[in-house]
Amino acid sequence: MKHIHINELDQEGTPVFSFSKVQRQTPWSAFDYWALAPGEMRAVPSMGIACEQGYVFMGGPVELTVRQQRIESGEGPGFIVEPTGCDHILKNLTNIFVHVLRVRVAMSMGLEIQQRLINRFGEKLGDVETDATQGVPFLAGTFDAQALTWRDAIHGGCGQIATRHMLSPNDFYSDWTFLDHAILDAGGSLGYHYHDFLEESFVVLKGQGLMTIADETFAVRGGSVTWQGIGQGHGMYNPGPEKLEFVRIAVKQADEEYTTIDLHDDLSARRPT
Repeated sequence: MKHIHINELDQEGTPVFSFSKVQRQTPWSAFDYWALAPGEMRAVPSMGIACEQGYVFMGGPVELTVRQQRIESGEGPGFIVEPTGCDHILKNLTNIFVHVLRVRVAMSMGLEIQQRLINRFGEKLGDVETDATQGVPFLAGTFDAQALTWRDAIHGGCGQIATRHMLSPNDFYSDWTFLDHAILDAGGSLGYHYHDFLEESFVVLKGQGLMTIADETFAVRGGSVTWQGIGQGHGMYNPGPEKLEFVRIAVKQADEEYTTIDLHDDLSARRPT
């Protein structure tokens, strides 16, 4: 599976997709979707494993509560990440359905990670009993188009792209590597490229475009979610006339340094087959 569109999925009940047919090669252990009804509170149980988990909300604000601590994602599309993997509650603070994507990344409980957790908060995580009292170190924010920096297209693309690393490797405890926000201008592209040791998803927030993965080109629009595995060529072209806004989620293989290889194709000539 390379692509789904969440507006075509059931909006009731439990998570309705998990890219279950994907053969993951990273610690990316779950990727789920559901929709929170207006005002809905949903309890999300612990999976009993050491993990870092986070949410991308296509709307908001949404509130997350862990052990009496609360944090909001903010107005509009946003995110919340917390590294405990423990029981928590999500609440939709709006009067409309909010699309929710959950990312869970398993953590290796090496000594460095154990010490960082012990220094930050009090929680029993996996086999580690921590005793600090600083609380859960939430990461949260909104995808604000005004905060992006415009530049020439990257990876051999054409036109202009605006980008921002919302979260980078040093922000995470696991091998979750990036949470990025980007906009492709009309006529712009993210050139064709691939990664060693890195798996990705693009989540389209607004606009329409053409995505290419492993030489297959298909249309994407607001609500599209893609999956790009290790070594799979991928990129995206915006034929216009409107801007194309998306989020990038990336997780690397444990104990590896990821690389990026450009394939010298701006994708502007490719069309769905």
